[in-house]
Amino acid sequence: MSNEARAPTDAASPADWSVSGTQSVTAAGVSRVEVLVRGKVTGAVDRGDGTDQLRVAVWDDGQEKDFKIVNIPLGRTGIVNVRLGFEGRYATVADGIGIVVTTGSDAGGEHVFHLDPFVPAQA
Repeated sequence: MSNEARAPTDAASPADWSVSGTQSVTAAGVSRVEVLVRGKVTGAVDRGDGTDQLRVAVWDDGQEKDFKIVNIPLGRTGIVNVRLGFEGRYATVADGIGIVVTTGSDAGGEHVFHLDPFVPAQA
C-alpha cells in the first residue's frame, strides 16, 4: 500500500476529510478490508527536521489493525492520501470500523479526525 504525503497537520475540520473503503471476500473465503483516508491539513508543529506528523489508523473491535505515519512540511497546506487495510472481516463484535487521525506518531495524540463507525462497501 502506498502513502502520498503532500500535506501538513493543523486542526482541520471534519469536512476536510473523507473515507472510502471496501471489504472483499474471495471464493476461498479469505476476507480483506481496504480503506482510503484523504484529508486537507497544514503543518503546524515541528516534530523534528522541520516536519509535522499525523498518525492515520484503522481500528476494529478495539484493536488498531493498521496505521501509517505521514510527515508534513511545516507551514504547507495540502492533501494527504493514506491507504490502510487488514485481513479478516470487520464487525465481528461492533458495527463498522473506526478511522482515527491523530497528531504526532503515537496513537494517543490529539484527534484531528475521527469516524466511528465507518462501514466499508461490500466488493
